[in-house]
Amino acid sequence: MQYTVFCNDGLDDVFNISFWSGNKKNQLAILRYNFGGLEDMSPKNQIDMLRKHGYDGMTVMANFKNALTDLKPFFKYADEHEDFEIYSVFFRYNFNDSEAVKSGWKTIIDKLQGRNTDLWIIFGRPVEGFTPELIERVLRDVVAYAETKNVKVSLYPHHYDVIQTAEEAYKLVTKINAPNLDLAVHSCHEIRSGNGDRIEEVLENVKDKLAHVTIAGSDTIVDYTNAWTVENSTIKPLYRGTYDVSRILKQLANQDYKGAVGFINHLIKENPDMYLPKTREVYNHWLKEINKPKVPSQAYDAPDQCTYHAPSNTWFVSNLGGGISLDRDNYGWITRIDAEGNVIDPVWIGLEEGMHAPSGMTITDTHLYVCDRDGVHEIDIENKKITNFYPTPEGEFINDIAMATNGDLYVSDFFGNRIYKIPAKTKVAEVWLQSDRLETPDGLYMDKDKLIVVSWGVLSEPGTFNTSKFGDILSIDLKTKK
Repeated sequence: MQYTVFCNDGLDDVFNISFWSGNKKNQLAILRYNFGGLEDMSPKNQIDMLRKHGYDGMTVMANFKNALTDLKPFFKYADEHEDFEIYSVFFRYNFNDSEAVKSGWKTIIDKLQGRNTDLWIIFGRPVEGFTPELIERVLRDVVAYAETKNVKVSLYPHHYDVIQTAEEAYKLVTKINAPNLDLAVHSCHEIRSGNGDRIEEVLENVKDKLAHVTIAGSDTIVDYTNAWTVENSTIKPLYRGTYDVSRILKQLANQDYKGAVGFINHLIKENPDMYLPKTREVYNHWLKEINKPKVPSQAYDAPDQCTYHAPSNTWFVSNLGGGISLDRDNYGWITRIDAEGNVIDPVWIGLEEGMHAPSGMTITDTHLYVCDRDGVHEIDIENKKITNFYPTPEGEFINDIAMATNGDLYVSDFFGNRIYKIPAKTKVAEVWLQSDRLETPDGLYMDKDKLIVVSWGVLSEPGTFNTSKFGDILSIDLKTKK
């Protein structure tokens, strides 16, 4: 996943930029807005500031003060850096803008074609003539044109505007039901709209259309005295405010959310050189806490296979974790037991290393090879350390493994009706045999120059383990594949 940072809208029609940073395993992306001291900088200096603090992307507002933004300097300077890109642009459709600006979304989309850059759209203040029918028609036009240019569109709800909450946006997005249209959730606008106490419910209700989330430090109780106090009480650095923003991240993790998460810094007065890195530090801390490996209540949870290690006279047991679960959930592990079956180490390896659903294993005196959802882990037994991971391209369910006398590894792909080979010399997985005759290959065993394959049978229902034909035990010649 990524860290992403966006700069975006405020209570007025102001200039917006967002930026994103870094690939982090098992971490939600974080977006950020370009206010709070960045708005007065040139595009070059904004990008330099973001790169300085480790961010590698931004989003630029497409229109400002009834004029279209010149995107060229942003694209030009971003393109000079391989580690930086324009993540998205933001277009605000204000009913009272000139027709040239209101129709400018088409020009913006043309500039986004081929750039893998999203368009965010917000509909402005409710005024006479700004009807639900007009909004729907405009959004349909935007989405349809964007689809011809292969550009994705996100509907952005905003407090005080015609679409204020994510659940309101969801109704329109699902009504239009276009493949390139989704929506965003923003903590400040949900809190201002009275949804702070039910933010988990909001996220759950819109999750199938959710592509972006932005957060900011916030007080639990909004100060509605005036526009400034509303803004100041709901948009703070992540290390300020009384509202527990981390609950949003926890819910996103529970939903297996794969999109971006943004930090809103509109009107923040602190020095960007201070709050940018400090906010990332707080965010990283939250993610670290959220991603702490769950501690199993017992040694075994859906144990799949046992493998004996002769030099130590011990056994290794693979656990799918979470019941019979094949999810990529970083919740699987290896248990180690002695010759009598007594548990030596309930979680010998796997949780901290991010194993998903370890299943079949094979072993040498020094190394344990473990199948996981998308490849094979090589584990140094003495040092209890994963030394290599061999991915299996397009593998659907990597299930069991066997080793030939020359060290070549053979791996079954249960749903893929294929067997991979990982040669001892190259250590690169390749499809060795693919055939319907394998009939869902399950267990593997090496018998000299023959690979013994226990097939599950012909699957009759996708997504289940039901079969229309019982499986067989096959013997395959390693040389001829017969």
